[in-house]
Amino acid sequence: MSKHLPGKIARLISDFLTIGELIDLIEHEMEKRIVARHSLVKLDALLNLSSRLKNDLRNALPQGQKKLVEPLELIIQRLRRDLESSDMGTGRDALAAHSLRLDLMRIVDTWKCMGETTFGVLRSDLVELDNELRQYSLRYPNLLSYPGASSFMIKTEWQAIWRDETYLGDPTRPRLANIYPGFATAGVVAPMPGGNAAQDATIRATGLATFLRQVRIMLQAVPRSSEVERLFAEMMLNDYCALWELLFISGVQNEHGTVDICLLEHWRAERFKGADCLAALERHPHPELNKWREQVRNKTAAHVDADVDIWSADLKHWPMTIDALINEALRTIEEVRKCASIDVRSKIFFIAPTYLGGGEVIGLSAQEGRYWRDG
Repeated sequence: MSKHLPGKIARLISDFLTIGELIDLIEHEMEKRIVARHSLVKLDALLNLSSRLKNDLRNALPQGQKKLVEPLELIIQRLRRDLESSDMGTGRDALAAHSLRLDLMRIVDTWKCMGETTFGVLRSDLVELDNELRQYSLRYPNLLSYPGASSFMIKTEWQAIWRDETYLGDPTRPRLANIYPGFATAGVVAPMPGGNAAQDATIRATGLATFLRQVRIMLQAVPRSSEVERLFAEMMLNDYCALWELLFISGVQNEHGTVDICLLEHWRAERFKGADCLAALERHPHPELNKWREQVRNKTAAHVDADVDIWSADLKHWPMTIDALINEALRTIEEVRKCASIDVRSKIFFIAPTYLGGGEVIGLSAQEGRYWRDG
């Protein structure tokens, strides 16, 4: 049975608006898109829950008034078309909730669809949805109690922290970063996946490690127990679970990516020297990994379960602390890095983002990578 649907929808819209403000605040092109992926998770969950709430409202209205939900239905339909007719769904299912293999140009299209114009339109749509629900709440207070959405507190001084060389550094300098869709991003030099399947999977693993590292760095500027900390924690949990799946679980699939064997199986097939080392890590997962995945990733972070209590999403109700999550993510990354260093074919990819000297960097097809403002 649905629980706290209006509150969950208000939180999802608030989360999306806050992620949008974070993207505007972040000056680093790669990190903008690392964070932007999470808004696609919020949009997907919002569509599921808002459709459910719309049906509940229609069922509760008297027979002659059921058409009054049509404006709400039209907003939801428009959002759904935007998601399903674009590469945003692929971004959510292949680059945020999981890490699935994609065709080269599909990676580029998916990464580039996340830009200022797209997110501006979506932000406007969600504000319209929020206003519509507020009106229903005023007209039918006995049927709907909707708290309304608003973005959470963002501080401009975080920029100065992120610019520091011990954090993200100068946002104008080009970097080498081994992330799966990196070659579509301005200021980033990245390898192109393709050719060898084991290489493709290795680049995806290093990309997830980079996502986790960069989010953890950004998180250090954010106040503890804040809603923004929760958003960063959700990003880390989703990427950590996606990394574990990519390393050790074959056959993960959805309609937006190619089914693949896990990295361990790729390394074994290609006789990578780090395969035995990686197999040793598989035998030592975090003892509460399944609880983290089932209770938080599957119910509040990568999806929002309509039937659980709304407060289960709060950090204080997670079965682990954010420090435990960070420590486990870093442990896993460090172990995989050690395994990758045993074979030159994997070692060359498993390095942290590195600043390069010189000026502009030419990207895919002799064009500079896409800036966020160009999207």
